Amino acid sequence: MSSPSRDSSATQTNWDLIRDAASGSASARGSLDAVTKRAWPAVYAYIRASGRQREEAAELTQGFMADVFLSRQLVGKADQSRGRFRTLLINSVRNYLADMHRRQTAGFRKPTGVLSALDQLRERGDEPVDTSEASPERAFNARYVAVLIRATSERLHAELASAGDLASWEIFQARILRAAFEGNAPSYDEIGPRVGLDKGTCAARLLVAKRRFATILMEELRATIENPADLQAEITELRALLSNG
Repeated sequence: MSSPSRDSSATQTNWDLIRDAASGSASARGSLDAVTKRAWPAVYAYIRASGRQREEAAELTQGFMADVFLSRQLVGKADQSRGRFRTLLINSVRNYLADMHRRQTAGFRKPTGVLSALDQLRERGDEPVDTSEASPERAFNARYVAVLIRATSERLHAELASAGDLASWEIFQARILRAAFEGNAPSYDEIGPRVGLDKGTCAARLLVAKRRFATILMEELRATIENPADLQAEITELRALLSNG
């Protein structure tokens, strides 16, 4: 089995990464940490929205990662029949909660020194905002999409920074990301002086950045799809989730 690339392990929850996490290879721990980092927000949001309080939801999320990921009940079954990672993940969380309810136990397991990514997320408070009023499925999907968008944005930022083009990043961040998450965006007349570009150049830079963002987003999305036939369905659902956000 080939090891996941550095770029993939840093940003993507993809099937090669998941299989490596279950393989026992030298890179398995790093792959598991990467999968955990990407899965944690959506899993936590689902459990939190199911009616659990913050601390119980955090413990159940931790238990899910330990019992399902580490015992290989999930990552060990990564195959073509499993299709989309998002579908597999949400179904696994739903089944896990049902099983925990049946067992009526608080015996959550947290293997020391294994889920370092999970420990780091909790230590720095990188948890989703409370979504207790949303349905578990809606909360899960909202956080899943948010993580996908953030990972795509981080890759775009890294690419533009490496190319010495932070002006394009600032324009994209202000005109696209701020508009999406805050509902408003500064005008080109406001942005231009900050980045030292005229209005027309700002617009041209933004167009290029948007196209690259779309390409990276498709790469991120494709990496979570085992069967290419499922890609269009995932794109359609992603658009619906974004429009309903």
